[in-house]
Amino acid sequence: MSEQLTLAFPLKRAFTLERFVGDLGARALALSNEPVWISGPRESGKSHLLQGLCQRSEHQAGRAFYLSLSNQDLKPDVLSNLADFDLVALDGLDHVVGDRDWELALFDLTNAVAHANEGWLLMASRCPLPEVPFCLADFASRSRAMHWLQAGQLSDVEKAQVLRRLAEETGFHLPEEVLAFLLDRAPREIGALIRVLNRLADESLKSQRRITIPFLKSVLGL
Repeated sequence: MSEQLTLAFPLKRAFTLERFVGDLGARALALSNEPVWISGPRESGKSHLLQGLCQRSEHQAGRAFYLSLSNQDLKPDVLSNLADFDLVALDGLDHVVGDRDWELALFDLTNAVAHANEGWLLMASRCPLPEVPFCLADFASRSRAMHWLQAGQLSDVEKAQVLRRLAEETGFHLPEEVLAFLLDRAPREIGALIRVLNRLADESLKSQRRITIPFLKSVLGL
């Protein structure tokens, strides 16, 4: 089991349930110990949610295992002997679905967790569950019987909530008019918005200038 632990991805400690925006966290918790498949587009919060649930399990003295299957160096046997964990969260299923060996390993894991009757299995993909191109009929049937939650893109109100909190935690003032301008003119993805916010904070600190709309325009080259 110690070998398995070394293969788990380290959790991003900022990815807590308390910092997760939207109701998907509560909906997932309502399905505790039931197998759940979460799907949603890029930067819709799937990884944040999975890692937040893992941290919650650890804080409650549980044993959690989070793994992103986007790592091409991984082999299917990494999924062996995981049924003893209280929570197993597998991210990036899109990278392995369609590969028979991976689907066999995933099918064995779902069976092992079900037979253990105590653990919680979470899987996540970009592709909506009904459209996932499974190659193994047994795994397709088992997966489509899981509870399916869909993560959507954040609304502008939710993006503003995230950016306000990050600004507060970073220790700088983000005026509402600058926030509104940022949401209107900057890239729409939350990851890109956060990168712009971090850049603003850095440039403001270096130049010792307040963050204003003209300053934002100069940083963004508008």
